[in-house]
Amino acid sequence: MSPRHHWIIALSLFFLLAATRASHWGSEWLLPDASLAVFLFGGLTLGTAGWFAGLFLLAAGFDILAARTALEVGWCLTPAYWGLLPTYGVLWLAGRWLARTPELPASRYAGVGLVAVTLAFAISNLTFWAFSGHFGGMDLLAYAREVAFYFPPYAGGAALYLALGWLVWLSFDSERIPDCRSQ
Repeated sequence: MSPRHHWIIALSLFFLLAATRASHWGSEWLLPDASLAVFLFGGLTLGTAGWFAGLFLLAAGFDILAARTALEVGWCLTPAYWGLLPTYGVLWLAGRWLARTPELPASRYAGVGLVAVTLAFAISNLTFWAFSGHFGGMDLLAYAREVAFYFPPYAGGAALYLALGWLVWLSFDSERIPDCRSQ
């Protein structure tokens, strides 16, 4: 990938994170959060720990800013917030693993994406249950039952953005796209 394409992708990921961080599920006015896909796609395309740290600090900065105006965001800023490091780290490492694949078929991208998003969901919820201080009397099984219904929209939003990321990936990988001019 050329340095120009690298910077275009980096700025696009930063913008996407900034533009969607305000809402987990989205609304009529807000796009759903793209963080999961941003970190997986960042691992795939950007790769270095410095880019991971930059994206994480940007996300944390937006969360802190949003917590000043949105009560539900402030509710999430607990000692459990640091559970987002391994949550996003799993996604980043999945992207790094995908980057080592010489040819990246859609099935592998989708399968690894689903596994990484599932692990991210488990890590973020386990750390929130264990360290947020909000669930002192609730056992893990009861908590798992309570949050399980959040998984479909969590995974669905990530799948939407990962599919869009796949299309972007293909557009930068000219060897995979047939040249219609030669036909």
